[in-house]
Amino acid sequence: MSAARPSEPAALAASVTSSLVLVHDPVCRATAPDYWDWSADAHRTAVRALTAIDDERVRTAAGRLTGDPADDTAAAALTTALTALLSRPDGPGDTAVGALRDAAARTESLSRLLVRPGSPSPSGPAGEAPGAEELLTSVARKPHGGDHPVDAAVVIPFRAPDDATGRVRNLAAVLNALADQSHPRDRYRVVVVESDSRSRWRDLFADACDAYVFAPDPGRFNKSWTVNVGVVHGARPAELVCVLDGDILVDRDFVARAVERFARPGTQAHWPFEDMLFLDPSASSRAVRARCLDGAAEPGRERLRGVLLRRPPGGCVWLREDLFTRIGGMDERFCGWGGEDQDFVWRAERYGPMDRHGDPLVHLHHDRAAHRGDGGVPFYEEVERAGFCSWPCDSDFGRLDRNSGASGGG
Repeated sequence: MSAARPSEPAALAASVTSSLVLVHDPVCRATAPDYWDWSADAHRTAVRALTAIDDERVRTAAGRLTGDPADDTAAAALTTALTALLSRPDGPGDTAVGALRDAAARTESLSRLLVRPGSPSPSGPAGEAPGAEELLTSVARKPHGGDHPVDAAVVIPFRAPDDATGRVRNLAAVLNALADQSHPRDRYRVVVVESDSRSRWRDLFADACDAYVFAPDPGRFNKSWTVNVGVVHGARPAELVCVLDGDILVDRDFVARAVERFARPGTQAHWPFEDMLFLDPSASSRAVRARCLDGAAEPGRERLRGVLLRRPPGGCVWLREDLFTRIGGMDERFCGWGGEDQDFVWRAERYGPMDRHGDPLVHLHHDRAAHRGDGGVPFYEEVERAGFCSWPCDSDFGRLDRNSGASGGG
């Protein structure tokens, strides 16, 4: 096997376990459909190689995990057994083990998905997920609502149909966590921008953030325009802008760390995470309860089950407000899920360096939005034809009347 491929037995064992779960768990695959499509053949090859292994411990654990891909005890047993197997030097007749090692190394060389089982013995059952009202009434500090200059503004784009309780719960949890920050509350601003045909959730969320802006748009959700509206009509004046999805649960030092990082000369933008952990429904409930109701400083990421997306471009990004403005904000031609985050950070990095850090953020579970039209064509194809990174820097971005002719809001 090439010296340029991963070879550490524990890492290869975890990769094989991950492949087995991905092949048998559609919820895990749905975390990032494009990422799955790009690496599905490699994962399936690894699973075929696993079935050829003649080892009782491996066979038993693999059988249990195939029957229940969410069985963290079986996942831990399989990874342990595979680590021992792959740690042995190859000998005569070990063709199957060599094939498994090669398949795992190939998967680790090209896949952006890695299932991360949770603790086999979590502290208590997940329990019923907290509701939005409970999360909002237990916030640590109320918003200040001021329009004075601040160190940072966190802009959260949002849309949820009337029956989308998961997305509503998630935003309530995000706002709860943002109210519980070590940074002085009057030195950062939280802006929620709801974009829809009508404002559905103002009464629930307006008192939980410093600015609540309604961006009227009856069409497919346009995250780029929604964020731009939030920066123009809610974030300013702020030195820093954080674009935060309404399902990313942050820890207590989230804002303070970012402000401190930007004090370093030459720093203009960063992702606060490396690999984002997308939690399953049970793990999401545990994370929300621990961070928002039990007073934990962070969501307990190391104990939670989910799928790691390696170095994704979206979810959360920090940058100076003048860099955001210099590149014309996000490309408002993107409409529907996909493409806009990658385009945005490519353009931002052209003008200012992008750093990465390893903060303990997690993505809360919710139903996934469609990422392709009825004909199977990605929503971002129109922009792709025009050319990624082609959005003009002098664009008149963030106009509230862009999609409806309406003006005003907040």
